[in-house]
Amino acid sequence: MRLHKRVKNLTEPEREQFDTYLDKKLAAIMPVVDAHYPDSDAVHVFVEIQKHAKHAAFAFDCILEIPRKRLMASEVKHTITEVLDFTIEKLEQRMNKHFKRLREPSRRQRSIRSMKSVSHELVEEAV
Repeated sequence: MRLHKRVKNLTEPEREQFDTYLDKKLAAIMPVVDAHYPDSDAVHVFVEIQKHAKHAAFAFDCILEIPRKRLMASEVKHTITEVLDFTIEKLEQRMNKHFKRLREPSRRQRSIRSMKSVSHELVEEAV
């Protein structure tokens, strides 16, 4: 997994807190992504955090690019940990939904299976 970071208007302690907490949160996601995409070059994570001086809030955007899909999540909160928690949680939900869809057979595959089972039943009844 390749990580691309963009940081705007953060002080040095805030930047350190962001880096350590982001590494911790991404470490929780990595096993799931690695299970589906073992090639490290196939997955890209783009993160951007910005501190709004006027409102004392942090805006965080996260984009997870995997083959055939781009998952995005963003949030605005008053602390770095809150904004990362909520955004990564959204991203995890979207990842789980996407991987669930990949595991399920498509509508066409289901209809082909049902047609085959009906044809098998007709052949068995004829014999």
